[in-house]
Amino acid sequence: MDLLPELLGRRARRALSNEALDRAVVSRLLKAATLAPSCFNNQPWRILAVERSQEGPEYRSLAESLTTANAWALEAPLLLVFATAAHLDCRLDSGRDYAYFDLGQAAMALQLQAQREGLYAHPMAGFSPSKLKSALKIPPELVPLCLIAVGKPGDPEKLAEGPRKSEFSPRSRKALGEVAFSGDFSTPWA
Repeated sequence: MDLLPELLGRRARRALSNEALDRAVVSRLLKAATLAPSCFNNQPWRILAVERSQEGPEYRSLAESLTTANAWALEAPLLLVFATAAHLDCRLDSGRDYAYFDLGQAAMALQLQAQREGLYAHPMAGFSPSKLKSALKIPPELVPLCLIAVGKPGDPEKLAEGPRKSEFSPRSRKALGEVAFSGDFSTPWA
């Protein structure tokens, strides 16, 4: 059996078209996120969709929360804020707050659906959570963990030099034996 083509083809591309996305497509992406598994079906994710077409003060403030390295994301027609809070999900011993794991599963489900739709979905950690929370009136108990820029493929030649190089570089992943092990952590998976 082969790996899913959506997994094999997924990359965090930066060259996004600013063409608006159909609302039905955005709804499918959000629905895919909601179908992710979660501890006791708590579904602790909260996803805020900010469309570029809503270029009001919230969008501009969201833009100001990005690091300069993520300025390319302002071309995206859709920015998604993924947030959660530990109390929304299983809180296990040893500080294992499951909400953050479950949020990641929802984010990955959305990215795979985006790939299937022929879209790019690029997750980012480069933003100021405090600026973002203030700009978008995010409830104080929620932690915005990542943003995902979503759009149709755009022109990589419009990117700054660094991001443009990344678009054309080969996909790089660690060898399986570096991240997976057999029986104990001293035996790399082979």
